[in-house]
Amino acid sequence: MVDVDRETVVAEKTPERESRFRALFTGPAVVAVFTWLAATALFLFVEGRYNKLDPLTPRGAFIPLAIGAALLTGCVVAAVVRRCGDRMVAVGAGLFAAWVALALRSALNLTPFGFGGLGGDMGRMTAAVNRYTVTPWPSDTFIDGLPSEYPPLYPWLLGRIALLLDVPAWRLLGAAEVLLTSAAVLAAFLLWQRIVPAGAALVISASGLLVFGDPRKAFAIITLLVFLPWLLVTFTETGKGRLHWLPAGLIGGLIMVTYNGWFPFGVVGVFAILVTAWRRSANRGAYVRHVLAVGLVTTLMALPYMVPYLSAVLTKGGQGLGDLYQSFEITENGFPFLDPSLLGALQLVGLIGLVWYRAKPWAWPMLWLVLGSYVFWLVMGVRYLLTDHTTLIHYVPRLTGVTLAAAGVLTLTSLVPVLIRRVGAVPPSGTGVAVMIVALLWIGTTYWSTWRPVTAIGPTEADRNFGVFSTLAHLERMPDCSPVRPMPKGVRLEHLRAGCIPAVRIKEEVESVLGKGARPTTLSADERLFAYLPWNAYMGTDRTSSSSLSRWDDRYAEVKRLMTITDPDELARASAATEFGPIDVFMLYRGPDYLQVVDGGFVPERFDSRHWIIEDVSEHFVVIIRRP
Repeated sequence: MVDVDRETVVAEKTPERESRFRALFTGPAVVAVFTWLAATALFLFVEGRYNKLDPLTPRGAFIPLAIGAALLTGCVVAAVVRRCGDRMVAVGAGLFAAWVALALRSALNLTPFGFGGLGGDMGRMTAAVNRYTVTPWPSDTFIDGLPSEYPPLYPWLLGRIALLLDVPAWRLLGAAEVLLTSAAVLAAFLLWQRIVPAGAALVISASGLLVFGDPRKAFAIITLLVFLPWLLVTFTETGKGRLHWLPAGLIGGLIMVTYNGWFPFGVVGVFAILVTAWRRSANRGAYVRHVLAVGLVTTLMALPYMVPYLSAVLTKGGQGLGDLYQSFEITENGFPFLDPSLLGALQLVGLIGLVWYRAKPWAWPMLWLVLGSYVFWLVMGVRYLLTDHTTLIHYVPRLTGVTLAAAGVLTLTSLVPVLIRRVGAVPPSGTGVAVMIVALLWIGTTYWSTWRPVTAIGPTEADRNFGVFSTLAHLERMPDCSPVRPMPKGVRLEHLRAGCIPAVRIKEEVESVLGKGARPTTLSADERLFAYLPWNAYMGTDRTSSSSLSRWDDRYAEVKRLMTITDPDELARASAATEFGPIDVFMLYRGPDYLQVVDGGFVPERFDSRHWIIEDVSEHFVVIIRRP
């Protein structure tokens, strides 16, 4: 009798097990991932192998629109032929994310550089990647022996990949930006579809690119787009229940070591969410254990990065300068929902919806996050007025904007059906699919238009047109100073051309004196040198982008002291024994009277040939190498 009962139980459970197995391998999440992998591989293969069109011409720039239109047509046909369920939407999510990769890759066609070339932040990120080709440990971008202050996962992975593939670091940034920005849409969809209907999840995930879709900061995009849905699925009750503490903690840890700024920007709101969720929980003890477990896993993942950094802060100290940068966004982006645009209107609807629907499971935590981020913005805004330290408050509205855009989509999906029922209308079959497709068309074309290369622009427009960053990838010079490619007819961008960094020549000259594979400590007038060569820098040239551990002001004072030394013998001795170690090589800009670095210069005659080997490596730069 026992055996019969056991067989009966097994027989009854078999269909359930088969159903779970089928759901595991054919569920929307898996469908979306495999669609993205296949479509992205196909798009990028065809783009790299067969596309010879110049993205600086109308014909070359049109490619993403043509392929996007074909994909939308296919989606419409598929929706007409069969019912558009969650799996069909998941296919659309994978295809849209893959199309983002295609659109960005098309913008970089014919150039090996990433968005922005090697200028500014991109030069520093490339230098960070270069650093990880010579060390596996969290390290400062420029200065040897200092741990990383910036979350290291993104440059660390690229550096180790560059080392494994024996590819120059500067050639990997473009591909990484394309793939990670594309993956951000997919990752956000995978989390949102646990909370809301698949169609809404897709539109929310895609719309995040319009709030913050700068591919130069792909690591910040993916963490921003997953931060909000991660909070909801981890710490609140969603349609599919809370995410298990282990995967939730792993995701939190990945956010911490990729870009962790969203945690402090949203800290007030996150705390309010945790307290509210705890008070609403039927089992408060279990909820506390869940939160602690997530926090523990997140912390453990961040330890390899945080321990060396905190240890250096406690033992060496530093000078916090990174938030002295005066971004124009500080005065312009504080209230994104007031922007007179379609996105601004969506965010305004979201703000109203959060207040109106504040009792809904999705609304109250998002409302707390918005309110909390504004508390942070206000408090740190007062600090900015008092101390000149911005605490990077111009980033806070990106978190607010993504939250409000998501709330706008959810408000409309909650409100519109109610209004339709009240007026007694019966929408035609497929109306929801049509709305979703139109929304993706708006998002896709807007994003493509924002980031496609520009072909003519005036100097005053350059800072506000994001397409310039695409164009700069085509204007950056190769390490031997040769141009990447010829410019097509009609392109007027001469004032945007970056100066040449003769890295190949510099490397040859230095190695001829110091030996092959030398990595000298170098004082350079241009940080792009370290994007090409994984050498140790004495200091960077941008004060407000420097690590606090580098003590930039103190290093700058040492350099200024060296500039005042008039005796050549004393300059040679002092530069070999500064407070922060020796300077082995100077790469200085040739000015009319001085050899310039940062905002000062050296008198050429003070570099005596008895102590130095001096080489003109280009019309702009002089390299001065200490004799062994």
